[in-house]
Amino acid sequence: MEKLKILIIGGTGFLGSPLVAKLHEKGHQIRVLSRGGSKKNVIHKNIEYIKADVSNTQILSRAIDGIDYIYYFASTTNPKRSEDDLIFDLSSNLIPVINVLHQCVNKKIKKIIFCSSGGSVYGNQGKNPISETSYCEPVSSYGLVKLTIENYIKYFNYRYDLNYEILRLSNPYGANQLTDGTFGIIPSYINAVTNNKIVNIYGDGKIVRDYIHIDDFISLNLKLLTTNKKNNILNVGTGIGTSINQLIQKIELHSGKKAKVQYLPKRKFDVSINYLDIKKVKEIYGWQPKIFLDDGLKSYIKSL
Repeated sequence: MEKLKILIIGGTGFLGSPLVAKLHEKGHQIRVLSRGGSKKNVIHKNIEYIKADVSNTQILSRAIDGIDYIYYFASTTNPKRSEDDLIFDLSSNLIPVINVLHQCVNKKIKKIIFCSSGGSVYGNQGKNPISETSYCEPVSSYGLVKLTIENYIKYFNYRYDLNYEILRLSNPYGANQLTDGTFGIIPSYINAVTNNKIVNIYGDGKIVRDYIHIDDFISLNLKLLTTNKKNNILNVGTGIGTSINQLIQKIELHSGKKAKVQYLPKRKFDVSINYLDIKKVKEIYGWQPKIFLDDGLKSYIKSL
């Protein structure tokens, strides 16, 4: 494989740090722009780390100098936090991406890979699994901002021929994920069950989600560098739906502990049923997930 110069924006977070490690293993020249990241995440030698907010345009410009590919994995909110402060969600996520897109054009970047949200951009669909051709109608600010970013990326492709891949990611989980519920319920639920804490479930537990292991997500991102394919919107998940109640049962099974469940009122920004049709990414990139939920949960709990 050709050795590339790659910038990972958000490269010390849950999604970015394992990608940095894998790209480093393959001998690529890596630069990371990040506000910080989990203390558990390894800082690798021979990688340039720039600690700054992506909204800092001067630092951003220097960070993109000489780069071939950009992965944009940074996000300042989750669905709940986006509802708490709409202005912050918009200003801290949309505006910085537009600055990045301008820099990509100015510096002739080969491709930008943006991590969107397959769990929120579609809203409540009448049919599942959900394909990329489904009409998007987000029910949260989080999903609305992600969809708006997607549209700006397509606009920059139309206007300036900027190449892209948009990854509509389902619900990722795996090692080094924060357990406070900031991003993803699996680590927070496992933490609660294994430590005999209360598991808070919003609604009746029948909400359905598609859970993908972080290793499978990273394996796809490596494939994105190996071909000249471009300008795709891709669902990235397993294509399998699991309800919250079923998830709790699986955690109980693999941890050997009983969950202390507390049901709370349903939140309006929670999509009822969401699992993704992944035929397109299979056809274009020959990728498919290899780690399914039971095995992923088992290894996650064993690693604690």
